[in-house]
Amino acid sequence: MTCLFQVAWGPLDYLFIDLPPGTGDTQLSLVQNVPIDGAVVVTTPQDVALIDAQKAIKMFAQVHVPIIGVVENMASFICPSCRHETRIFGDDTGLRA
Repeated sequence: MTCLFQVAWGPLDYLFIDLPPGTGDTQLSLVQNVPIDGAVVVTTPQDVALIDAQKAIKMFAQVHVPIIGVVENMASFICPSCRHETRIFGDDTGLRA
């Protein structure tokens, strides 16, 4: 958090801050000390990751930070031979977040 305030950023249109998963001290300190216009929640389709994403969404709602979007990483793979896309964990698992 300290380096966030010690850098002369200059005028910014956007600043993306990559946070660890969950709703711990890092996330709470950030929302208490930095004006945030919105959050993008990044998750993977595994159940444990989706639970963390749901907790993050609830936490941001409680502190009045709007969710701009949800990104679902590692949801599928593309066969290098035939270019067919296969959904590893089923369709639309990101919507469960």
